[in-house]
Amino acid sequence: MDSLKLYCPAKLNLNLSVLGKRVDGMHEINTRFQLINLFDEMVIKRTSNQSISVKANLGPSIEDSNNLVFTAIKLLSDHIGKKINCEVEIIKNIPLGGGLGGGSSNAAAALIGINFLFKLGLSAEELMQLGKKLGADVPFFIFGKNAFASGIGEILEEDSKHLDEKYLLLFPQINSSTKELFSQWDDLNKSVQESILIKEENSFLPIFLNQNQDIKIIFHELCESNSFKLSGTGSTIFCAYNDVNEIEKTLKKIPSKWRHSFCEPLQCSPLLTYLK
Repeated sequence: MDSLKLYCPAKLNLNLSVLGKRVDGMHEINTRFQLINLFDEMVIKRTSNQSISVKANLGPSIEDSNNLVFTAIKLLSDHIGKKINCEVEIIKNIPLGGGLGGGSSNAAAALIGINFLFKLGLSAEELMQLGKKLGADVPFFIFGKNAFASGIGEILEEDSKHLDEKYLLLFPQINSSTKELFSQWDDLNKSVQESILIKEENSFLPIFLNQNQDIKIIFHELCESNSFKLSGTGSTIFCAYNDVNEIEKTLKKIPSKWRHSFCEPLQCSPLLTYLK
């Protein structure tokens, strides 16, 4: 086999609480990860060129060394002590900076796919340890099952509850910076943080809305008829629904420049096909 095609799923944070900052600068969190059927597509090809190439349909800003996949492959090469030469092509369907974990899912897919394609024989646990060095969400995408997460997001407990609800995802067409929102959280005084933890399912929601006043107005209008949430640090907002007619009314309230997607929950990731 010289190439492999992979589907990299997105995730939703059904809740997200920031519990504190560690001495290493990372944050302790509690969250519930839900996989959904919104996928980036990735093709990994062996190559005779002595190099790593990462290309994407969105252009140079997320290609080669600008992409976490490139870093993942270099990390894997260093771990096995052998150069991995390959070409990776990514079709991005998961919005960038949307709080849906697209970049982390791509990195997880690269580790899993290359391990399988090059017959490296690494276990899921080894890949998760490598993934942790790339980002807090990467171990979850290697774990590949819905989960309650703690620590920085790497301590995972399978969530076996089967959800029948569908999700409407709204994309306000802005890129939300995880680093910036964590920094703003740290700047809040302790009593404000504690108040947010009591009131909000997602600790970042008030910060995100205050930073984006136009979205804040629309969000509150939407919440009059549906229970909308923020995924991760944004910018994607979503709600669960069962009634298609009701959700059609909701769509009429969103600005024309916003994109949207109808998604369903997944029980597990298609990437698990390629793990032992």
